[in-house]
Amino acid sequence: MTTNTGVLTGTDAFTSQQTAILLSALAYSKNAVGDIVRYLPGWSIVWNGLETTDGNYGFIALDPTANTYVLAIRGSLPPKDIFYSWAAFANWILDDFDVVTRVNWPYASTANALIASGTNRAFTEVQGMQDQLGSGLNIYDYLKAHAVKGGKQVIITGHSLGANIANVYASYFVTALAREGQSFYNNTSLITFAAPAAGNSDFSKDLDDKIMHAWHYENTNDIVPKFPVGTSVFDVGNLYNPGPSAAAITTVVDGVTLSLQLAFQGMAIVLAGYAYRQQKHGYVLFSAGLDKMYTENTIEDFLLQAAQQHHPENYAGYLHVVLPLELVEAAKLI
Repeated sequence: MTTNTGVLTGTDAFTSQQTAILLSALAYSKNAVGDIVRYLPGWSIVWNGLETTDGNYGFIALDPTANTYVLAIRGSLPPKDIFYSWAAFANWILDDFDVVTRVNWPYASTANALIASGTNRAFTEVQGMQDQLGSGLNIYDYLKAHAVKGGKQVIITGHSLGANIANVYASYFVTALAREGQSFYNNTSLITFAAPAAGNSDFSKDLDDKIMHAWHYENTNDIVPKFPVGTSVFDVGNLYNPGPSAAAITTVVDGVTLSLQLAFQGMAIVLAGYAYRQQKHGYVLFSAGLDKMYTENTIEDFLLQAAQQHHPENYAGYLHVVLPLELVEAAKLI
């Protein structure tokens, strides 16, 4: 596989996975409609979401052959923005972190499927998102009218929180269509990057069973997709070696020395009771190298290393795609 630059020219052709990571990164752009013609010539954004109250955003892109529609959902806003932006605050605190309460997921084959309340809140906002381009349709109705009716292909993708929402939206999308008598399972692909687990094992198994064209990518040095799965959060305590090592980062509380590793292990014990699980079908693990700028055994370097590992640039690199510099900057958490 050759390395692509993020711009299609001549006879270059991206795989579905390469296209998905580029569009997932493009979702972080403040001008996705204008930028898509620079990075994917011939593609266009045909439905452009109006950012929701919680700072969620997505768009639907159409390929040059008019045979493939891609729903790309943006990941979390930069955490530094939570101090002056309600959208960023809600994006992180209400959507990302609300995992200790769960709700029933009605778009599954079992009544036992549960998803995080924060995930459900984000999904509901995306489900009702309005189109800035004036179609008057939400995402589901637009895809049904244009992709489903014509027997086209649909790819649902996202990075980080966007990937978390993509998993839930894909579950909703194919099930809602099936309940209307329109089976669209084989025409729908799901491609996610660094997604936190959305629900319990009943949810993840149901998603595995009904979307066979699925790929879920996790950088093993990325903390985000390990949450909120108890056993995976426990493993975070073993990152990063040789540094910044969670085991070597300590603080003193009431005369007792506590390590960051111990903090993650305690968090893991709490989360274990909620039984969150990642999907199994099409789950791809890889390891990106550590950023040499952040190797000191300090909490600052640990968090900075974690932010670097989570960047979509690592996922693009694994797929041999070099993201344009503008998108690298737009997707930074720090």
